[in-house]
Amino acid sequence: MKSRKLAIIFAVVIGILVLLSGGTLLLVKLLVTPEMLRKSVLPRVEKVVQRRIEMGDAKIGLFSGIVLKGVKIYEKDGKGPFVSFSEARLHYQLLPLLSRRVVVDEVVLDTPEINIVRNLDGSFNFSDLLRKKQTEIPIAEKEKTPFTFAVSKVEVTDGHVLYDDRKGIFSSPFTYNLQDIAIKINNLTPDQPFPLEFEAAAPGIELGFSGTVALRTNGPSLEGQATATVADLAKALAGLPPGISAKFRSLSPTGKISANVHLSGEVKAPLAMLKDGEVQLKEIKLAAGGQNPVISGTIALADRALSSRNLIGVLGKNRLDLQMKTSSLDRKPLAFELSANSESLDIDALTPAKKAKAASSPAKAGGDGAGPGPLKLPFTLSGAVNAKTATFKGLAVSGLSLRYRLADNILTIEELKGGIAGGSFFDTATVNLGTRGLPYSTRLSLQGVQAEKLVAAFAPKAAGSISGVLSAMAALSGSGTTPVALKRNLTGTGSFELKNGKLTGSGFMNELAGFLGSADLRVVRFSSFAGNYRIKGGQVYLDSALDGSDIRMKPQGRIGFDKSLDLDIDTLIAPRITGTVARGTVGSFVTNNQGWGEIPLRATGTVGKPRFSLSSKKLGRRIGEKIEETLLKKLEKGTGTEQKQGEPDLGKTIRGIFGR
Repeated sequence: MKSRKLAIIFAVVIGILVLLSGGTLLLVKLLVTPEMLRKSVLPRVEKVVQRRIEMGDAKIGLFSGIVLKGVKIYEKDGKGPFVSFSEARLHYQLLPLLSRRVVVDEVVLDTPEINIVRNLDGSFNFSDLLRKKQTEIPIAEKEKTPFTFAVSKVEVTDGHVLYDDRKGIFSSPFTYNLQDIAIKINNLTPDQPFPLEFEAAAPGIELGFSGTVALRTNGPSLEGQATATVADLAKALAGLPPGISAKFRSLSPTGKISANVHLSGEVKAPLAMLKDGEVQLKEIKLAAGGQNPVISGTIALADRALSSRNLIGVLGKNRLDLQMKTSSLDRKPLAFELSANSESLDIDALTPAKKAKAASSPAKAGGDGAGPGPLKLPFTLSGAVNAKTATFKGLAVSGLSLRYRLADNILTIEELKGGIAGGSFFDTATVNLGTRGLPYSTRLSLQGVQAEKLVAAFAPKAAGSISGVLSAMAALSGSGTTPVALKRNLTGTGSFELKNGKLTGSGFMNELAGFLGSADLRVVRFSSFAGNYRIKGGQVYLDSALDGSDIRMKPQGRIGFDKSLDLDIDTLIAPRITGTVARGTVGSFVTNNQGWGEIPLRATGTVGKPRFSLSSKKLGRRIGEKIEETLLKKLEKGTGTEQKQGEPDLGKTIRGIFGR
């Protein structure tokens, strides 16, 4: 009996609910019709947004709400759609229906298409919507309608935004697409900040935002966390505007990037919105200068400045611990500090391999024109590079230290020093990047360096030709970047001193020994070889002196960058080998009072194939001086006396002058 009563009650309740549902649905359809929406609601919305609106079909359901098909909101000039969506669903509250009111509290936009345009003056095609305050429609103009909009929730699914930037970046207009847009807004209150959840995708990039939005009269502002994940850097950069992607195309970048940044501020000032956060780099690989560096680590944002954490650069076997930080991002020019430390560094791996010159494009005689530049860099840069050990051209370098600074387009090497080949080096330099040709100057010094090691590293064809302990200094300047321009424009002065060494080889010394007719001179040992030089017009002007046990020389003259020679070499031959020299090409020579043979030589030809000859002018002058000197001595001894028996006559004296 009880079960039967319960069944009757249950049936009555179901019946009432069905009647209520049917009645409510009937009431909704009486209150809301497609024709009423077109004639009453749409004109009111058009008046508010000052844009023409079109609508397709409309369907009304009790639980599905009001479904509008094919809605289009046109641009202000009416020439094209600003926003369109395949379907808009308006959810209403049930209870207000009993008082013949339709209160819409939730809007769902499905597959919207939004066209955003930034004009040449920086304004947007929606700027007028943000500037205008909604005014109350006069009572006389109000039409009676059951609709009341109290929207507190907005949802967008599968949206698409086409961004048309006519002002552009780097003066290059572009368009950009955002797809798979999902938006959720709760507690929408135009006069107060409201929560926003946003997701979107671009080529190779996933974007997100979670926070609040405030609609201000001067534009929207955001407060919240923005995220970006780049799973494929190459794809992401290829999808960027051409003005940006073109700048990265030659680098062929690959890798992954993820970012999480706190945004706060007005959208119209994007740089000022960046507050704090971090960007994680995972195996970012680039192609630069024939190399493929890989970078991993974290870039942190705090106090409007960037800094690095656990940033590592890898190039081949080289591993660099990098430290980077910037000034405040709104500073102009932006200041960077970038330093690197390494336990062991192979410098040759950091420089691009030389490419063979194409036969079809030989270097033009005379240089490379005015050269590269000028560069106008909108930032400053400073830092240091340190390595406990390093290798360069096969040479071991210890305690390598570099400090540099770039400001006002001038790169300054404040200090470059280290230990090398048993000694040390120190260098400073400047390069003016803001002037065409990139003019430069440098001051280099070497102390106690093993010369044979340097020659083997920098001039392998001359390896073994010279040895000794080298100290030198040079002050050089020039411009250009090609070998032709470097040789043509290089000027400077310098000095050198080579101690306790030897000269040998199949070139210069071999030819000299052959000319003098003494095999002993194929290898020349010396206690000192020192001098000064001047560089100008592709020529080195030399003034030097060599002090050896078997030979003393004073090379003076010109050595060209093309290896040509034009040297006067005042030469002294030790007494122990003068007899050998006398049997060579030099048939005669003057001896000094210590018995050293004096031979004024002249060297022409090239460094590899020199041609030696006697300087007849110097030789004649020296012979005259020697004759005069000898005769004076003889005359002083024989003045007022007769020639003693057995004393050499004048003829014998003259023959003695020539070492006979």
